[in-house]
Amino acid sequence: MRSMRIAEINVLGYNIERVDEYDDVGLLRSMRHEVLCPQTGSVLASYTTRRAAERFVIARELRRPVANQGLAA
Repeated sequence: MRSMRIAEINVLGYNIERVDEYDDVGLLRSMRHEVLCPQTGSVLASYTTRRAAERFVIARELRRPVANQGLAA
């Protein structure tokens, strides 16, 4: 089996790549979208659609704590 990685989009620093897997004959066997960590490049999540991968990135960023910007309350 052969895999091909195609960079599709960068969302808030996270790369989303489409991974196509082909069988021995050359027919597309499966396709998925992987979200890569901006710091390490490791795979954080894998989804069947790009839209789901983009939603993962947005949800992950919304959950992150905001650093104190030094603003007075």
